[in-house]
Amino acid sequence: MKKVLIIDDDPDFVEANKIVLEAEGYDVDFAYDGDEGLAKLQKTKPDIVILDVMMKSKSEGFSLAQKMASDPVLKNIPILMISSVQKKTGFHFDYRTDNDYIPVDNFLEKPVSPEKLIAAVKALVH
Repeated sequence: MKKVLIIDDDPDFVEANKIVLEAEGYDVDFAYDGDEGLAKLQKTKPDIVILDVMMKSKSEGFSLAQKMASDPVLKNIPILMISSVQKKTGFHFDYRTDNDYIPVDNFLEKPVSPEKLIAAVKALVH
C-alpha cells in the first residue's frame, strides 16, 4: 500500500482528500504545518507528499520543499503541491522552470477535483 502524507493547515481539505485517497487504496497520514510535516517525513518516508504553500507563513510550503530537495533521504520523495497561492497573492510561477525555488514535481491550484487529484498522485507514484 502506497503512503501519502498531506501537509496542509486546512482540516477540511485534509479530511476530504484523505477520504478520496483512502477510497483509492492509499495509506494517508497528515500534518497541519511544515514542522509537523518534516517530522513525519523523516519518520515515515511516504511515497508522495501533497503540500500546501501558505500555512504558518505565506511561503512555508516552498521552504519545506527546499528542505526536502536538499536532504539526501527526502529528495527523491515526489511532491504534489496544491495551493491557492497564485489566486491569493497574484504571484505566478511555473514549477517546471522555477525548480530551484520551487522544487516540486507537479502543482495544482485549489480547488482540485477528486479525479484530478487521483490522476496527479498516480502519475507520481509508481
